[in-house]
Amino acid sequence: MKNFDYIVIGQGIAGSLLAYQLIKADKKVLVLNDATLPTSSAVAGGIFNPITGKNLDKTWLADKIFPYLRTFYTSLEKAFHANFYHETNLYRPFANDQQRRHFLRLTDEYDLGNYLKIIQPNQPDYEQVSNELGGLYTSSAGWVNVPKMLDCFRDFFKQNESYQAEKVDFTELNIIENKVFYKDFQAKRIIFCEGFYSTQNPFFNWIPFNPAKGETLLANVVGYKIKEIINQGFWIIPLGEGKCRFGSTYIWDNLDWQATESGRELIASKISKFLFPSYQITSQEAGIRPTTKDRRPFMGNHPLHNNVYIFNGLGTKGVSLAPYFAEEMLGFLETNKVLMPEANIERFYSLYSL
Repeated sequence: MKNFDYIVIGQGIAGSLLAYQLIKADKKVLVLNDATLPTSSAVAGGIFNPITGKNLDKTWLADKIFPYLRTFYTSLEKAFHANFYHETNLYRPFANDQQRRHFLRLTDEYDLGNYLKIIQPNQPDYEQVSNELGGLYTSSAGWVNVPKMLDCFRDFFKQNESYQAEKVDFTELNIIENKVFYKDFQAKRIIFCEGFYSTQNPFFNWIPFNPAKGETLLANVVGYKIKEIINQGFWIIPLGEGKCRFGSTYIWDNLDWQATESGRELIASKISKFLFPSYQITSQEAGIRPTTKDRRPFMGNHPLHNNVYIFNGLGTKGVSLAPYFAEEMLGFLETNKVLMPEANIERFYSLYSL
């Protein structure tokens, strides 16, 4: 029987970053991952953006997590000899004069000058999108090529003999005090990082997820030269050489992994309102985000099993939150660091019943 310190279930953004942190802390880790299952991480736009929404809301803990994620991802690229972190920043053209006045008022009221600056109308850099009123330019924003990063993590885990492609069979899992047994493996602890699939996990299906389906399009845009992400409710991520990703929809019912004609038509209609060049849609993708009702992660111990954990619920801000909170989870596991109450699943213990 092979012995490990930790078994990590799932190799999406959450599982990959946490397993990597544990291995870097000299822990023996086994990642079990069913690579045949569709995942939100594999189709994620991967945007990180400190200022979001129609009311210019600052991302929770932005002043902490954004400096951290930049350091983390740039060092990770060096370690993997790969390029998947793109600090492109983001431009939000004003959709109308009412929105322009609203955003300018909020910029002054919330003192967002560290993250936002005003772009004057009709700048030549943005002539390929509707820009008659100018807009807001957001620094510290960009995107992560999540599928490419996860491939790098998978190669790393395989090289460290820390990876096995397998769907977990819960009937084969035996939890006793201070020991976890699964088939030919045993470990001190097990951590579930399954994204949406945790809603079907017998240990954590009582946690109040609020999953949301999202669809994106890949397209070739004729002569596209804009380097920043363009966001006007729906967004355009420049992938290089005229290739772009368009997104994204939010659906809270009919949760499945199928791309739909209605999703395609909605995204295309929204993008066409502000994108001038012609484009050709080349593919369409769908995923189910592990979003939460309070938009905070799910981290910590199972209420009855002191060696069973969850690290999940990163939702639409997964690439922003994961580096910082993987470090927090590492501290919780290894040095008894106290998790912040907003992220600790103890806040939902009252919902658990035997």
